[in-house]
Amino acid sequence: MTMNLQMTTTHPATDPDPAAKVGVLLYDAKAEVDETLAASIALIRAQGIVVAGLLQRFGERLPNGKRSMWVEDIATGQTIRLDRPRGPGAVACMLDPDALAQCACLLQRAIASGADLIAVSRFGNAEADGSGMRAEIADAICSGAAVLIPVRFSLLDDLEGFLGGPASLLLPSPIAIADWAENIVIGRDTSGERS
Repeated sequence: MTMNLQMTTTHPATDPDPAAKVGVLLYDAKAEVDETLAASIALIRAQGIVVAGLLQRFGERLPNGKRSMWVEDIATGQTIRLDRPRGPGAVACMLDPDALAQCACLLQRAIASGADLIAVSRFGNAEADGSGMRAEIADAICSGAAVLIPVRFSLLDDLEGFLGGPASLLLPSPIAIADWAENIVIGRDTSGERS
């Protein structure tokens, strides 16, 4: 699948569409999206932009060959294990619904904090199917904050259906993502000029 990724410039003061403030980081199985997102958030914070939300991280390899999944609250550093170990032969979804509910609460707290940018750990299969943290992601988008969210290539159509139109696709580069955040939150284009 060939994607033409380009930086999308929006003007937050004049764009009434809340989805215009959503930056989407596409990834596939080979991408280290969590590291890219963490590095991007560090750069964004260095610009003085207040960031809250969730980062997903992978842990040790499990007997079934998959890796444990963890979610970190950006503001507090609190971590929650997102998967439920099911043994070496398990093939069903390992997502722990109780952990997902805890993550939804953390995301609601991030939204309520009034942060400039909300990072969402993923728009994944659960959200594509109409569950997961779909309601919290909608709340984040409607809050007026910029929203940064990774999504697998295979779920992009589902995310765009959820957004009601094309996503603003970001280059998988911490510098490009930080430039996008600065443009959306502070109102500067990538050349540093005020818009």
